[in-house]
Amino acid sequence: METTAKAFWSYAHADNTRENDRILRLADLVRSEYELLTGTTIEIFTDRSEIAWGDDFRQKLDQALQETSFFIPILTPTYFLREECRKELSQFVRSAKALGLQQLLMSIRYIPVVDLTEESPDELKAVAARMQYELWDGMRLVDEHSAEHRIAVNRLAARLAQLATSLESESGSTPSSGALGSQAPLLPAEDRAAGVVSAPSVSDPLLPQNEVTTPALPEIEEDDDDDAPGLLDLVADAQPAMEAWTDTLSNLGPVITEFNTKVQAATARMNQANTRPDAFARKIVIARELAAEVEPELSELERLSKDYASGLLRIDSTFRGVFALAALSPEEEAAAAKSKLKDNLSVLVQTSREAMSSLESAADAARNNAKLSRDLRPVLRRYETAVRNMVDGSTIIEEWESLDSQ
Repeated sequence: METTAKAFWSYAHADNTRENDRILRLADLVRSEYELLTGTTIEIFTDRSEIAWGDDFRQKLDQALQETSFFIPILTPTYFLREECRKELSQFVRSAKALGLQQLLMSIRYIPVVDLTEESPDELKAVAARMQYELWDGMRLVDEHSAEHRIAVNRLAARLAQLATSLESESGSTPSSGALGSQAPLLPAEDRAAGVVSAPSVSDPLLPQNEVTTPALPEIEEDDDDDAPGLLDLVADAQPAMEAWTDTLSNLGPVITEFNTKVQAATARMNQANTRPDAFARKIVIARELAAEVEPELSELERLSKDYASGLLRIDSTFRGVFALAALSPEEEAAAAKSKLKDNLSVLVQTSREAMSSLESAADAARNNAKLSRDLRPVLRRYETAVRNMVDGSTIIEEWESLDSQ
């Protein structure tokens, strides 16, 4: 049987274990239904070892997307806590956007996820909320052999088949950006009412609302055009975005320092309380006071971490565009542009690492104190969400270093 599509089933293994392999059985059911509907095969990879991305993750991912490879994340609370799951979602979103293939991203919200909204302080949750996804909250509770469950599986498989056919008919043309938000509905209204949630129509559903996407780079033509921007012009145009991101990193430092200072002061007071007969009660009071004291820094940190993540995406798009265009430009011009860009890269990478180190140090101290009082647990969760926004960008920064070595 001919293989016409592939799919990567991204899920938290712990969820599948808790569900007695139901998440993997769902992948098998979708595969069988797709083959029944189309008479062709879809390969669904459910194990990361099968994918074997290796060190050239981004290159293989881009190739996979161009070969009609769907990415199907199974969204759950645990999914957003697993580093590997977050990395996969972030990488697929960025690659699909860069290639204009956002329609290959099809999420399944398997369980309600707290704060899965476009305004979420967790930047990856905000990104996922803008994507089109299938609701599976009720389906995971019904018998897998019931008519209701079979209809839902059919809807999933039919969506994949329709998308695969649509992409095949468009081969040779350039897909439009923001495809999920701008396409006609993939299913009839009654089907979407049964569980399909579509992202609102926006200029780019895969990026934060306040983000300005990087303009498409001009194609190099044989005829000279004095008005067309050169590589150095493009680097200069990217400078404001890099400066804004550097400012965000610079502003993070004082906020983290003040947060750390307050946590350390509270820790010292707790240690002193150990000598008192009412030590436990006194520690609880100190913990509650700390929760109120760090609120200004915590709110600012949440804002800055989102600015960090959105700014990182803007810069990443620019960097990749310049390096791709450099490969097609005269050697002297390409060398000058790369040299100027690499100077900025080294500064950005170093500044980011210093900020991450401070964040992790403060997180460790907050965790220790959070064990003493439930009043500090929401503080810790919010802080760790901000940390995750920045950790998600570590892969992007590692790739910058790879560009820097080219």
